[in-house]
Amino acid sequence: MASLAGPHKTLKIITKAPTRIDLAGGTVDIWPIYLFLDRPLTLNLGIDLVAEATLEVSETSNSGGVLLRSDDQNQESRLNWSDIETAKAHPALDLHLRLLRHFSKAAQDRLGLPALHKLDLSLKTRARSPAGAGLGGSSTLNVAITGALASWAWDRPFDPLVDGEKLIEISRDVETTVIHVPAGLQDYYGAMFGGLQSLNWGAGVHRREWLPQDILTELEPRVLLFYSGQSRNSGINNWLLFKNFIDDQSQVRDRFRAIAKATHEVQSALIKKDWKAVGTAIRQEWDTRKTLAPGISTAEMDVAFAKAREIAPDSAAKICGAGGGGCFFIYLPESDESVRNATRTKIQDEFVKLGLRPLPFKAMPRGLEIQVMRT
Repeated sequence: MASLAGPHKTLKIITKAPTRIDLAGGTVDIWPIYLFLDRPLTLNLGIDLVAEATLEVSETSNSGGVLLRSDDQNQESRLNWSDIETAKAHPALDLHLRLLRHFSKAAQDRLGLPALHKLDLSLKTRARSPAGAGLGGSSTLNVAITGALASWAWDRPFDPLVDGEKLIEISRDVETTVIHVPAGLQDYYGAMFGGLQSLNWGAGVHRREWLPQDILTELEPRVLLFYSGQSRNSGINNWLLFKNFIDDQSQVRDRFRAIAKATHEVQSALIKKDWKAVGTAIRQEWDTRKTLAPGISTAEMDVAFAKAREIAPDSAAKICGAGGGGCFFIYLPESDESVRNATRTKIQDEFVKLGLRPLPFKAMPRGLEIQVMRT
């Protein structure tokens, strides 16, 4: 379209994307690590600690401008269109600016430069996941922003099942210019598609599928999520693991192979609904993962994991993301709902005493949602 449908008309796009709990197989999703592994696999679960983006675009009769705002970081920046290519942004808005810079080129091709510069554009975001939680929050925010900007710039119906893989490539590449280290892939897939996903990484193509809804439904009440209160930087941890893997230091490659094997065992147990075996395989994955590098686990998490095993000997525990703080989950295989609920309550009460914050969640069976309104 050449305009938004007439002078002083407004386009409003609201997007929402889920964060994820990585059940097993994290870090194997970083290129080229997965190319060195046999059947590299990641399993994750989309949850409703969502990231949201609101994009509003209106035509003006004079020069327009850009407002970028992060509500949860309480940061905003106002820019002229002519400054988009050279402007610097606060770190909380750097991703916003770089994604706008990318998609404004497509908008300029469609509208023309004079028409683009007569638009007022407002991009506001909000993230429900705590900062540095290890739930893929920055990548989820990325996908929410990307979905909004692509819907505006491309001006066509957007279907994640059709366009999702392409937008993941854009999201990944732009975010890499922000964090300055290789970016893993699973966070984008969790945000774009949601649900309980099996992600198989390969050369030139990745194969993803949702595990059946009934498995997700039975898994959800078995997972308890907690925030340690300690923010972490996945870029730093992932870069250390990436470097050690490429250099093949301290048998890191063998440990990644063991992680991939344990992840397949988690998937096999999930498909069979062998809930005790799921816990055993998650423990195997974590026991290997925490040896990848110093600082992946923390003293506080070690205490919490031991307390959970004391309360529920068959439970399993694992950090979310790269470790060094952030979130972790406790998995309870118990099939008796009343016993499991009593155990959940006891663990939550004990963890609160340890200064840990429960994060209630609901699973999201699908990913990125986009609502487009014209007024």
